[in-house]
Amino acid sequence: MIRNLLPQIINRQSIIHTSINRINIQPTKIRLFCTNNNNQNNNDNTDNELEINKKILLARKKKNKNSNIKKFLSGEDRELKNIIDENRNKNLPSFTQQQQKQKQLEQEQQQQQQQQQQQQQLQNKIRNEIKSKPKMNIGDTEDILEYAGREEIAHGIFINRDLSKSDKRLTIVTASENKESEAKTLANFLKLDYLPLQQVLKLPNELFSYQSVLFVQPKGVTLHDFEACSTSTSSYRGVGNRNVRKMMNEVLLDYTEGSIAHRTEFGKNKRSPIIRSTSLSKNVHPETILDVTGGLGKDAWILASFGSKVTIIERNPVLVYLIERALSKALLNPDTEDIAKRITLIHKDSIEYLVENLKNLKKDNAQPPPPQVIFMDPMYQPKKNEKSLSKKDIRAIRKLVGGDRDSTTLFALSRRFASNRVVWKRPRGTLPFNPDIEFKSSDTCFYVYLKDKITKK
Repeated sequence: MIRNLLPQIINRQSIIHTSINRINIQPTKIRLFCTNNNNQNNNDNTDNELEINKKILLARKKKNKNSNIKKFLSGEDRELKNIIDENRNKNLPSFTQQQQKQKQLEQEQQQQQQQQQQQQQLQNKIRNEIKSKPKMNIGDTEDILEYAGREEIAHGIFINRDLSKSDKRLTIVTASENKESEAKTLANFLKLDYLPLQQVLKLPNELFSYQSVLFVQPKGVTLHDFEACSTSTSSYRGVGNRNVRKMMNEVLLDYTEGSIAHRTEFGKNKRSPIIRSTSLSKNVHPETILDVTGGLGKDAWILASFGSKVTIIERNPVLVYLIERALSKALLNPDTEDIAKRITLIHKDSIEYLVENLKNLKKDNAQPPPPQVIFMDPMYQPKKNEKSLSKKDIRAIRKLVGGDRDSTTLFALSRRFASNRVVWKRPRGTLPFNPDIEFKSSDTCFYVYLKDKITKK
């Protein structure tokens, strides 16, 4: 048997030598172990054949890789080159892209620095002009007044028309449940923004710059200001315990209920300083009164309850809306209908109203005639040393309207237009302009300036 297998083994050895030469492997001697067991010889032969085939396959793969690399370098294999380029662009950003991003950041920083420098230069110019010209003529101050939003309506008399418009930066409208549609219509009417109640209470301070809010709820429309609160407090039921701020100083204007209705019903205002200061003589009330600082209209309501026809001039649209709402409700009540009919509300700047009527006085047919009494109660800022807080409605309106800006101009025009007297309501401790009569209460003073003595002077 072994002699019969020798020629096959020799042929197999020659084939192996040729394959080894192709792979560039040094030939090794192959020893044949002849045993009596035929199965062992067959298994050894098959194992050797498998190992040789594996080596041949590995060599072919290496050659294929080398050939593909040569094709890629030479540019022949374009498909492979495109695939590699796409993967490289997706996964690994190029160095040029990083450089471009750095350049963009540097350019943005330079632009911000230039803008800051320009703003500082403009501020320094305005300050230098003011310091160099402490007493400037009207023609020299036109640029500054236009920048401040002011307009000259008469010689040396200016008004700011922006104060007669709603300020979206300071006031917001919100609502309770089932009142969102009514709040949105109110926001469109007043040209203000609307936000849901949860956003009003929970937005961070970086995204919230409002100072007052109109809150539409089942009992009516209320005015509030804001106060910071801790995360454990809640300002309204149904909202979570993570509020950033809470609504304070609720102001609900209603002439038919509350303290105003109680005082008018039982006649507790007869001996009040406001009635004594506006009366022409004892128990003689004026026919016409002009309230040039309307506010919430509470003083005008008290004056109208004694039979006088009162005209309210108010420039803030939010306060005008609250007064109109309260007057419309009072007209439907038979107990307060007569008082509400004696009140007229005008949405206008008081200085502009007085200037127009003073011009009409020079004409023969002056309409309307001058009022007998002009009442003014400007909004004052709290004193630095003031320990007690103001009333909640005053605090809420102060956030909405701001402080006093033009009370001296308003007082000068009122003295010219009033036919009998001007009544100026001021807090105690302020210096008046030589009043003729004074009426004092616990925290306020009513200074009276008579028209006869003004004309004699």
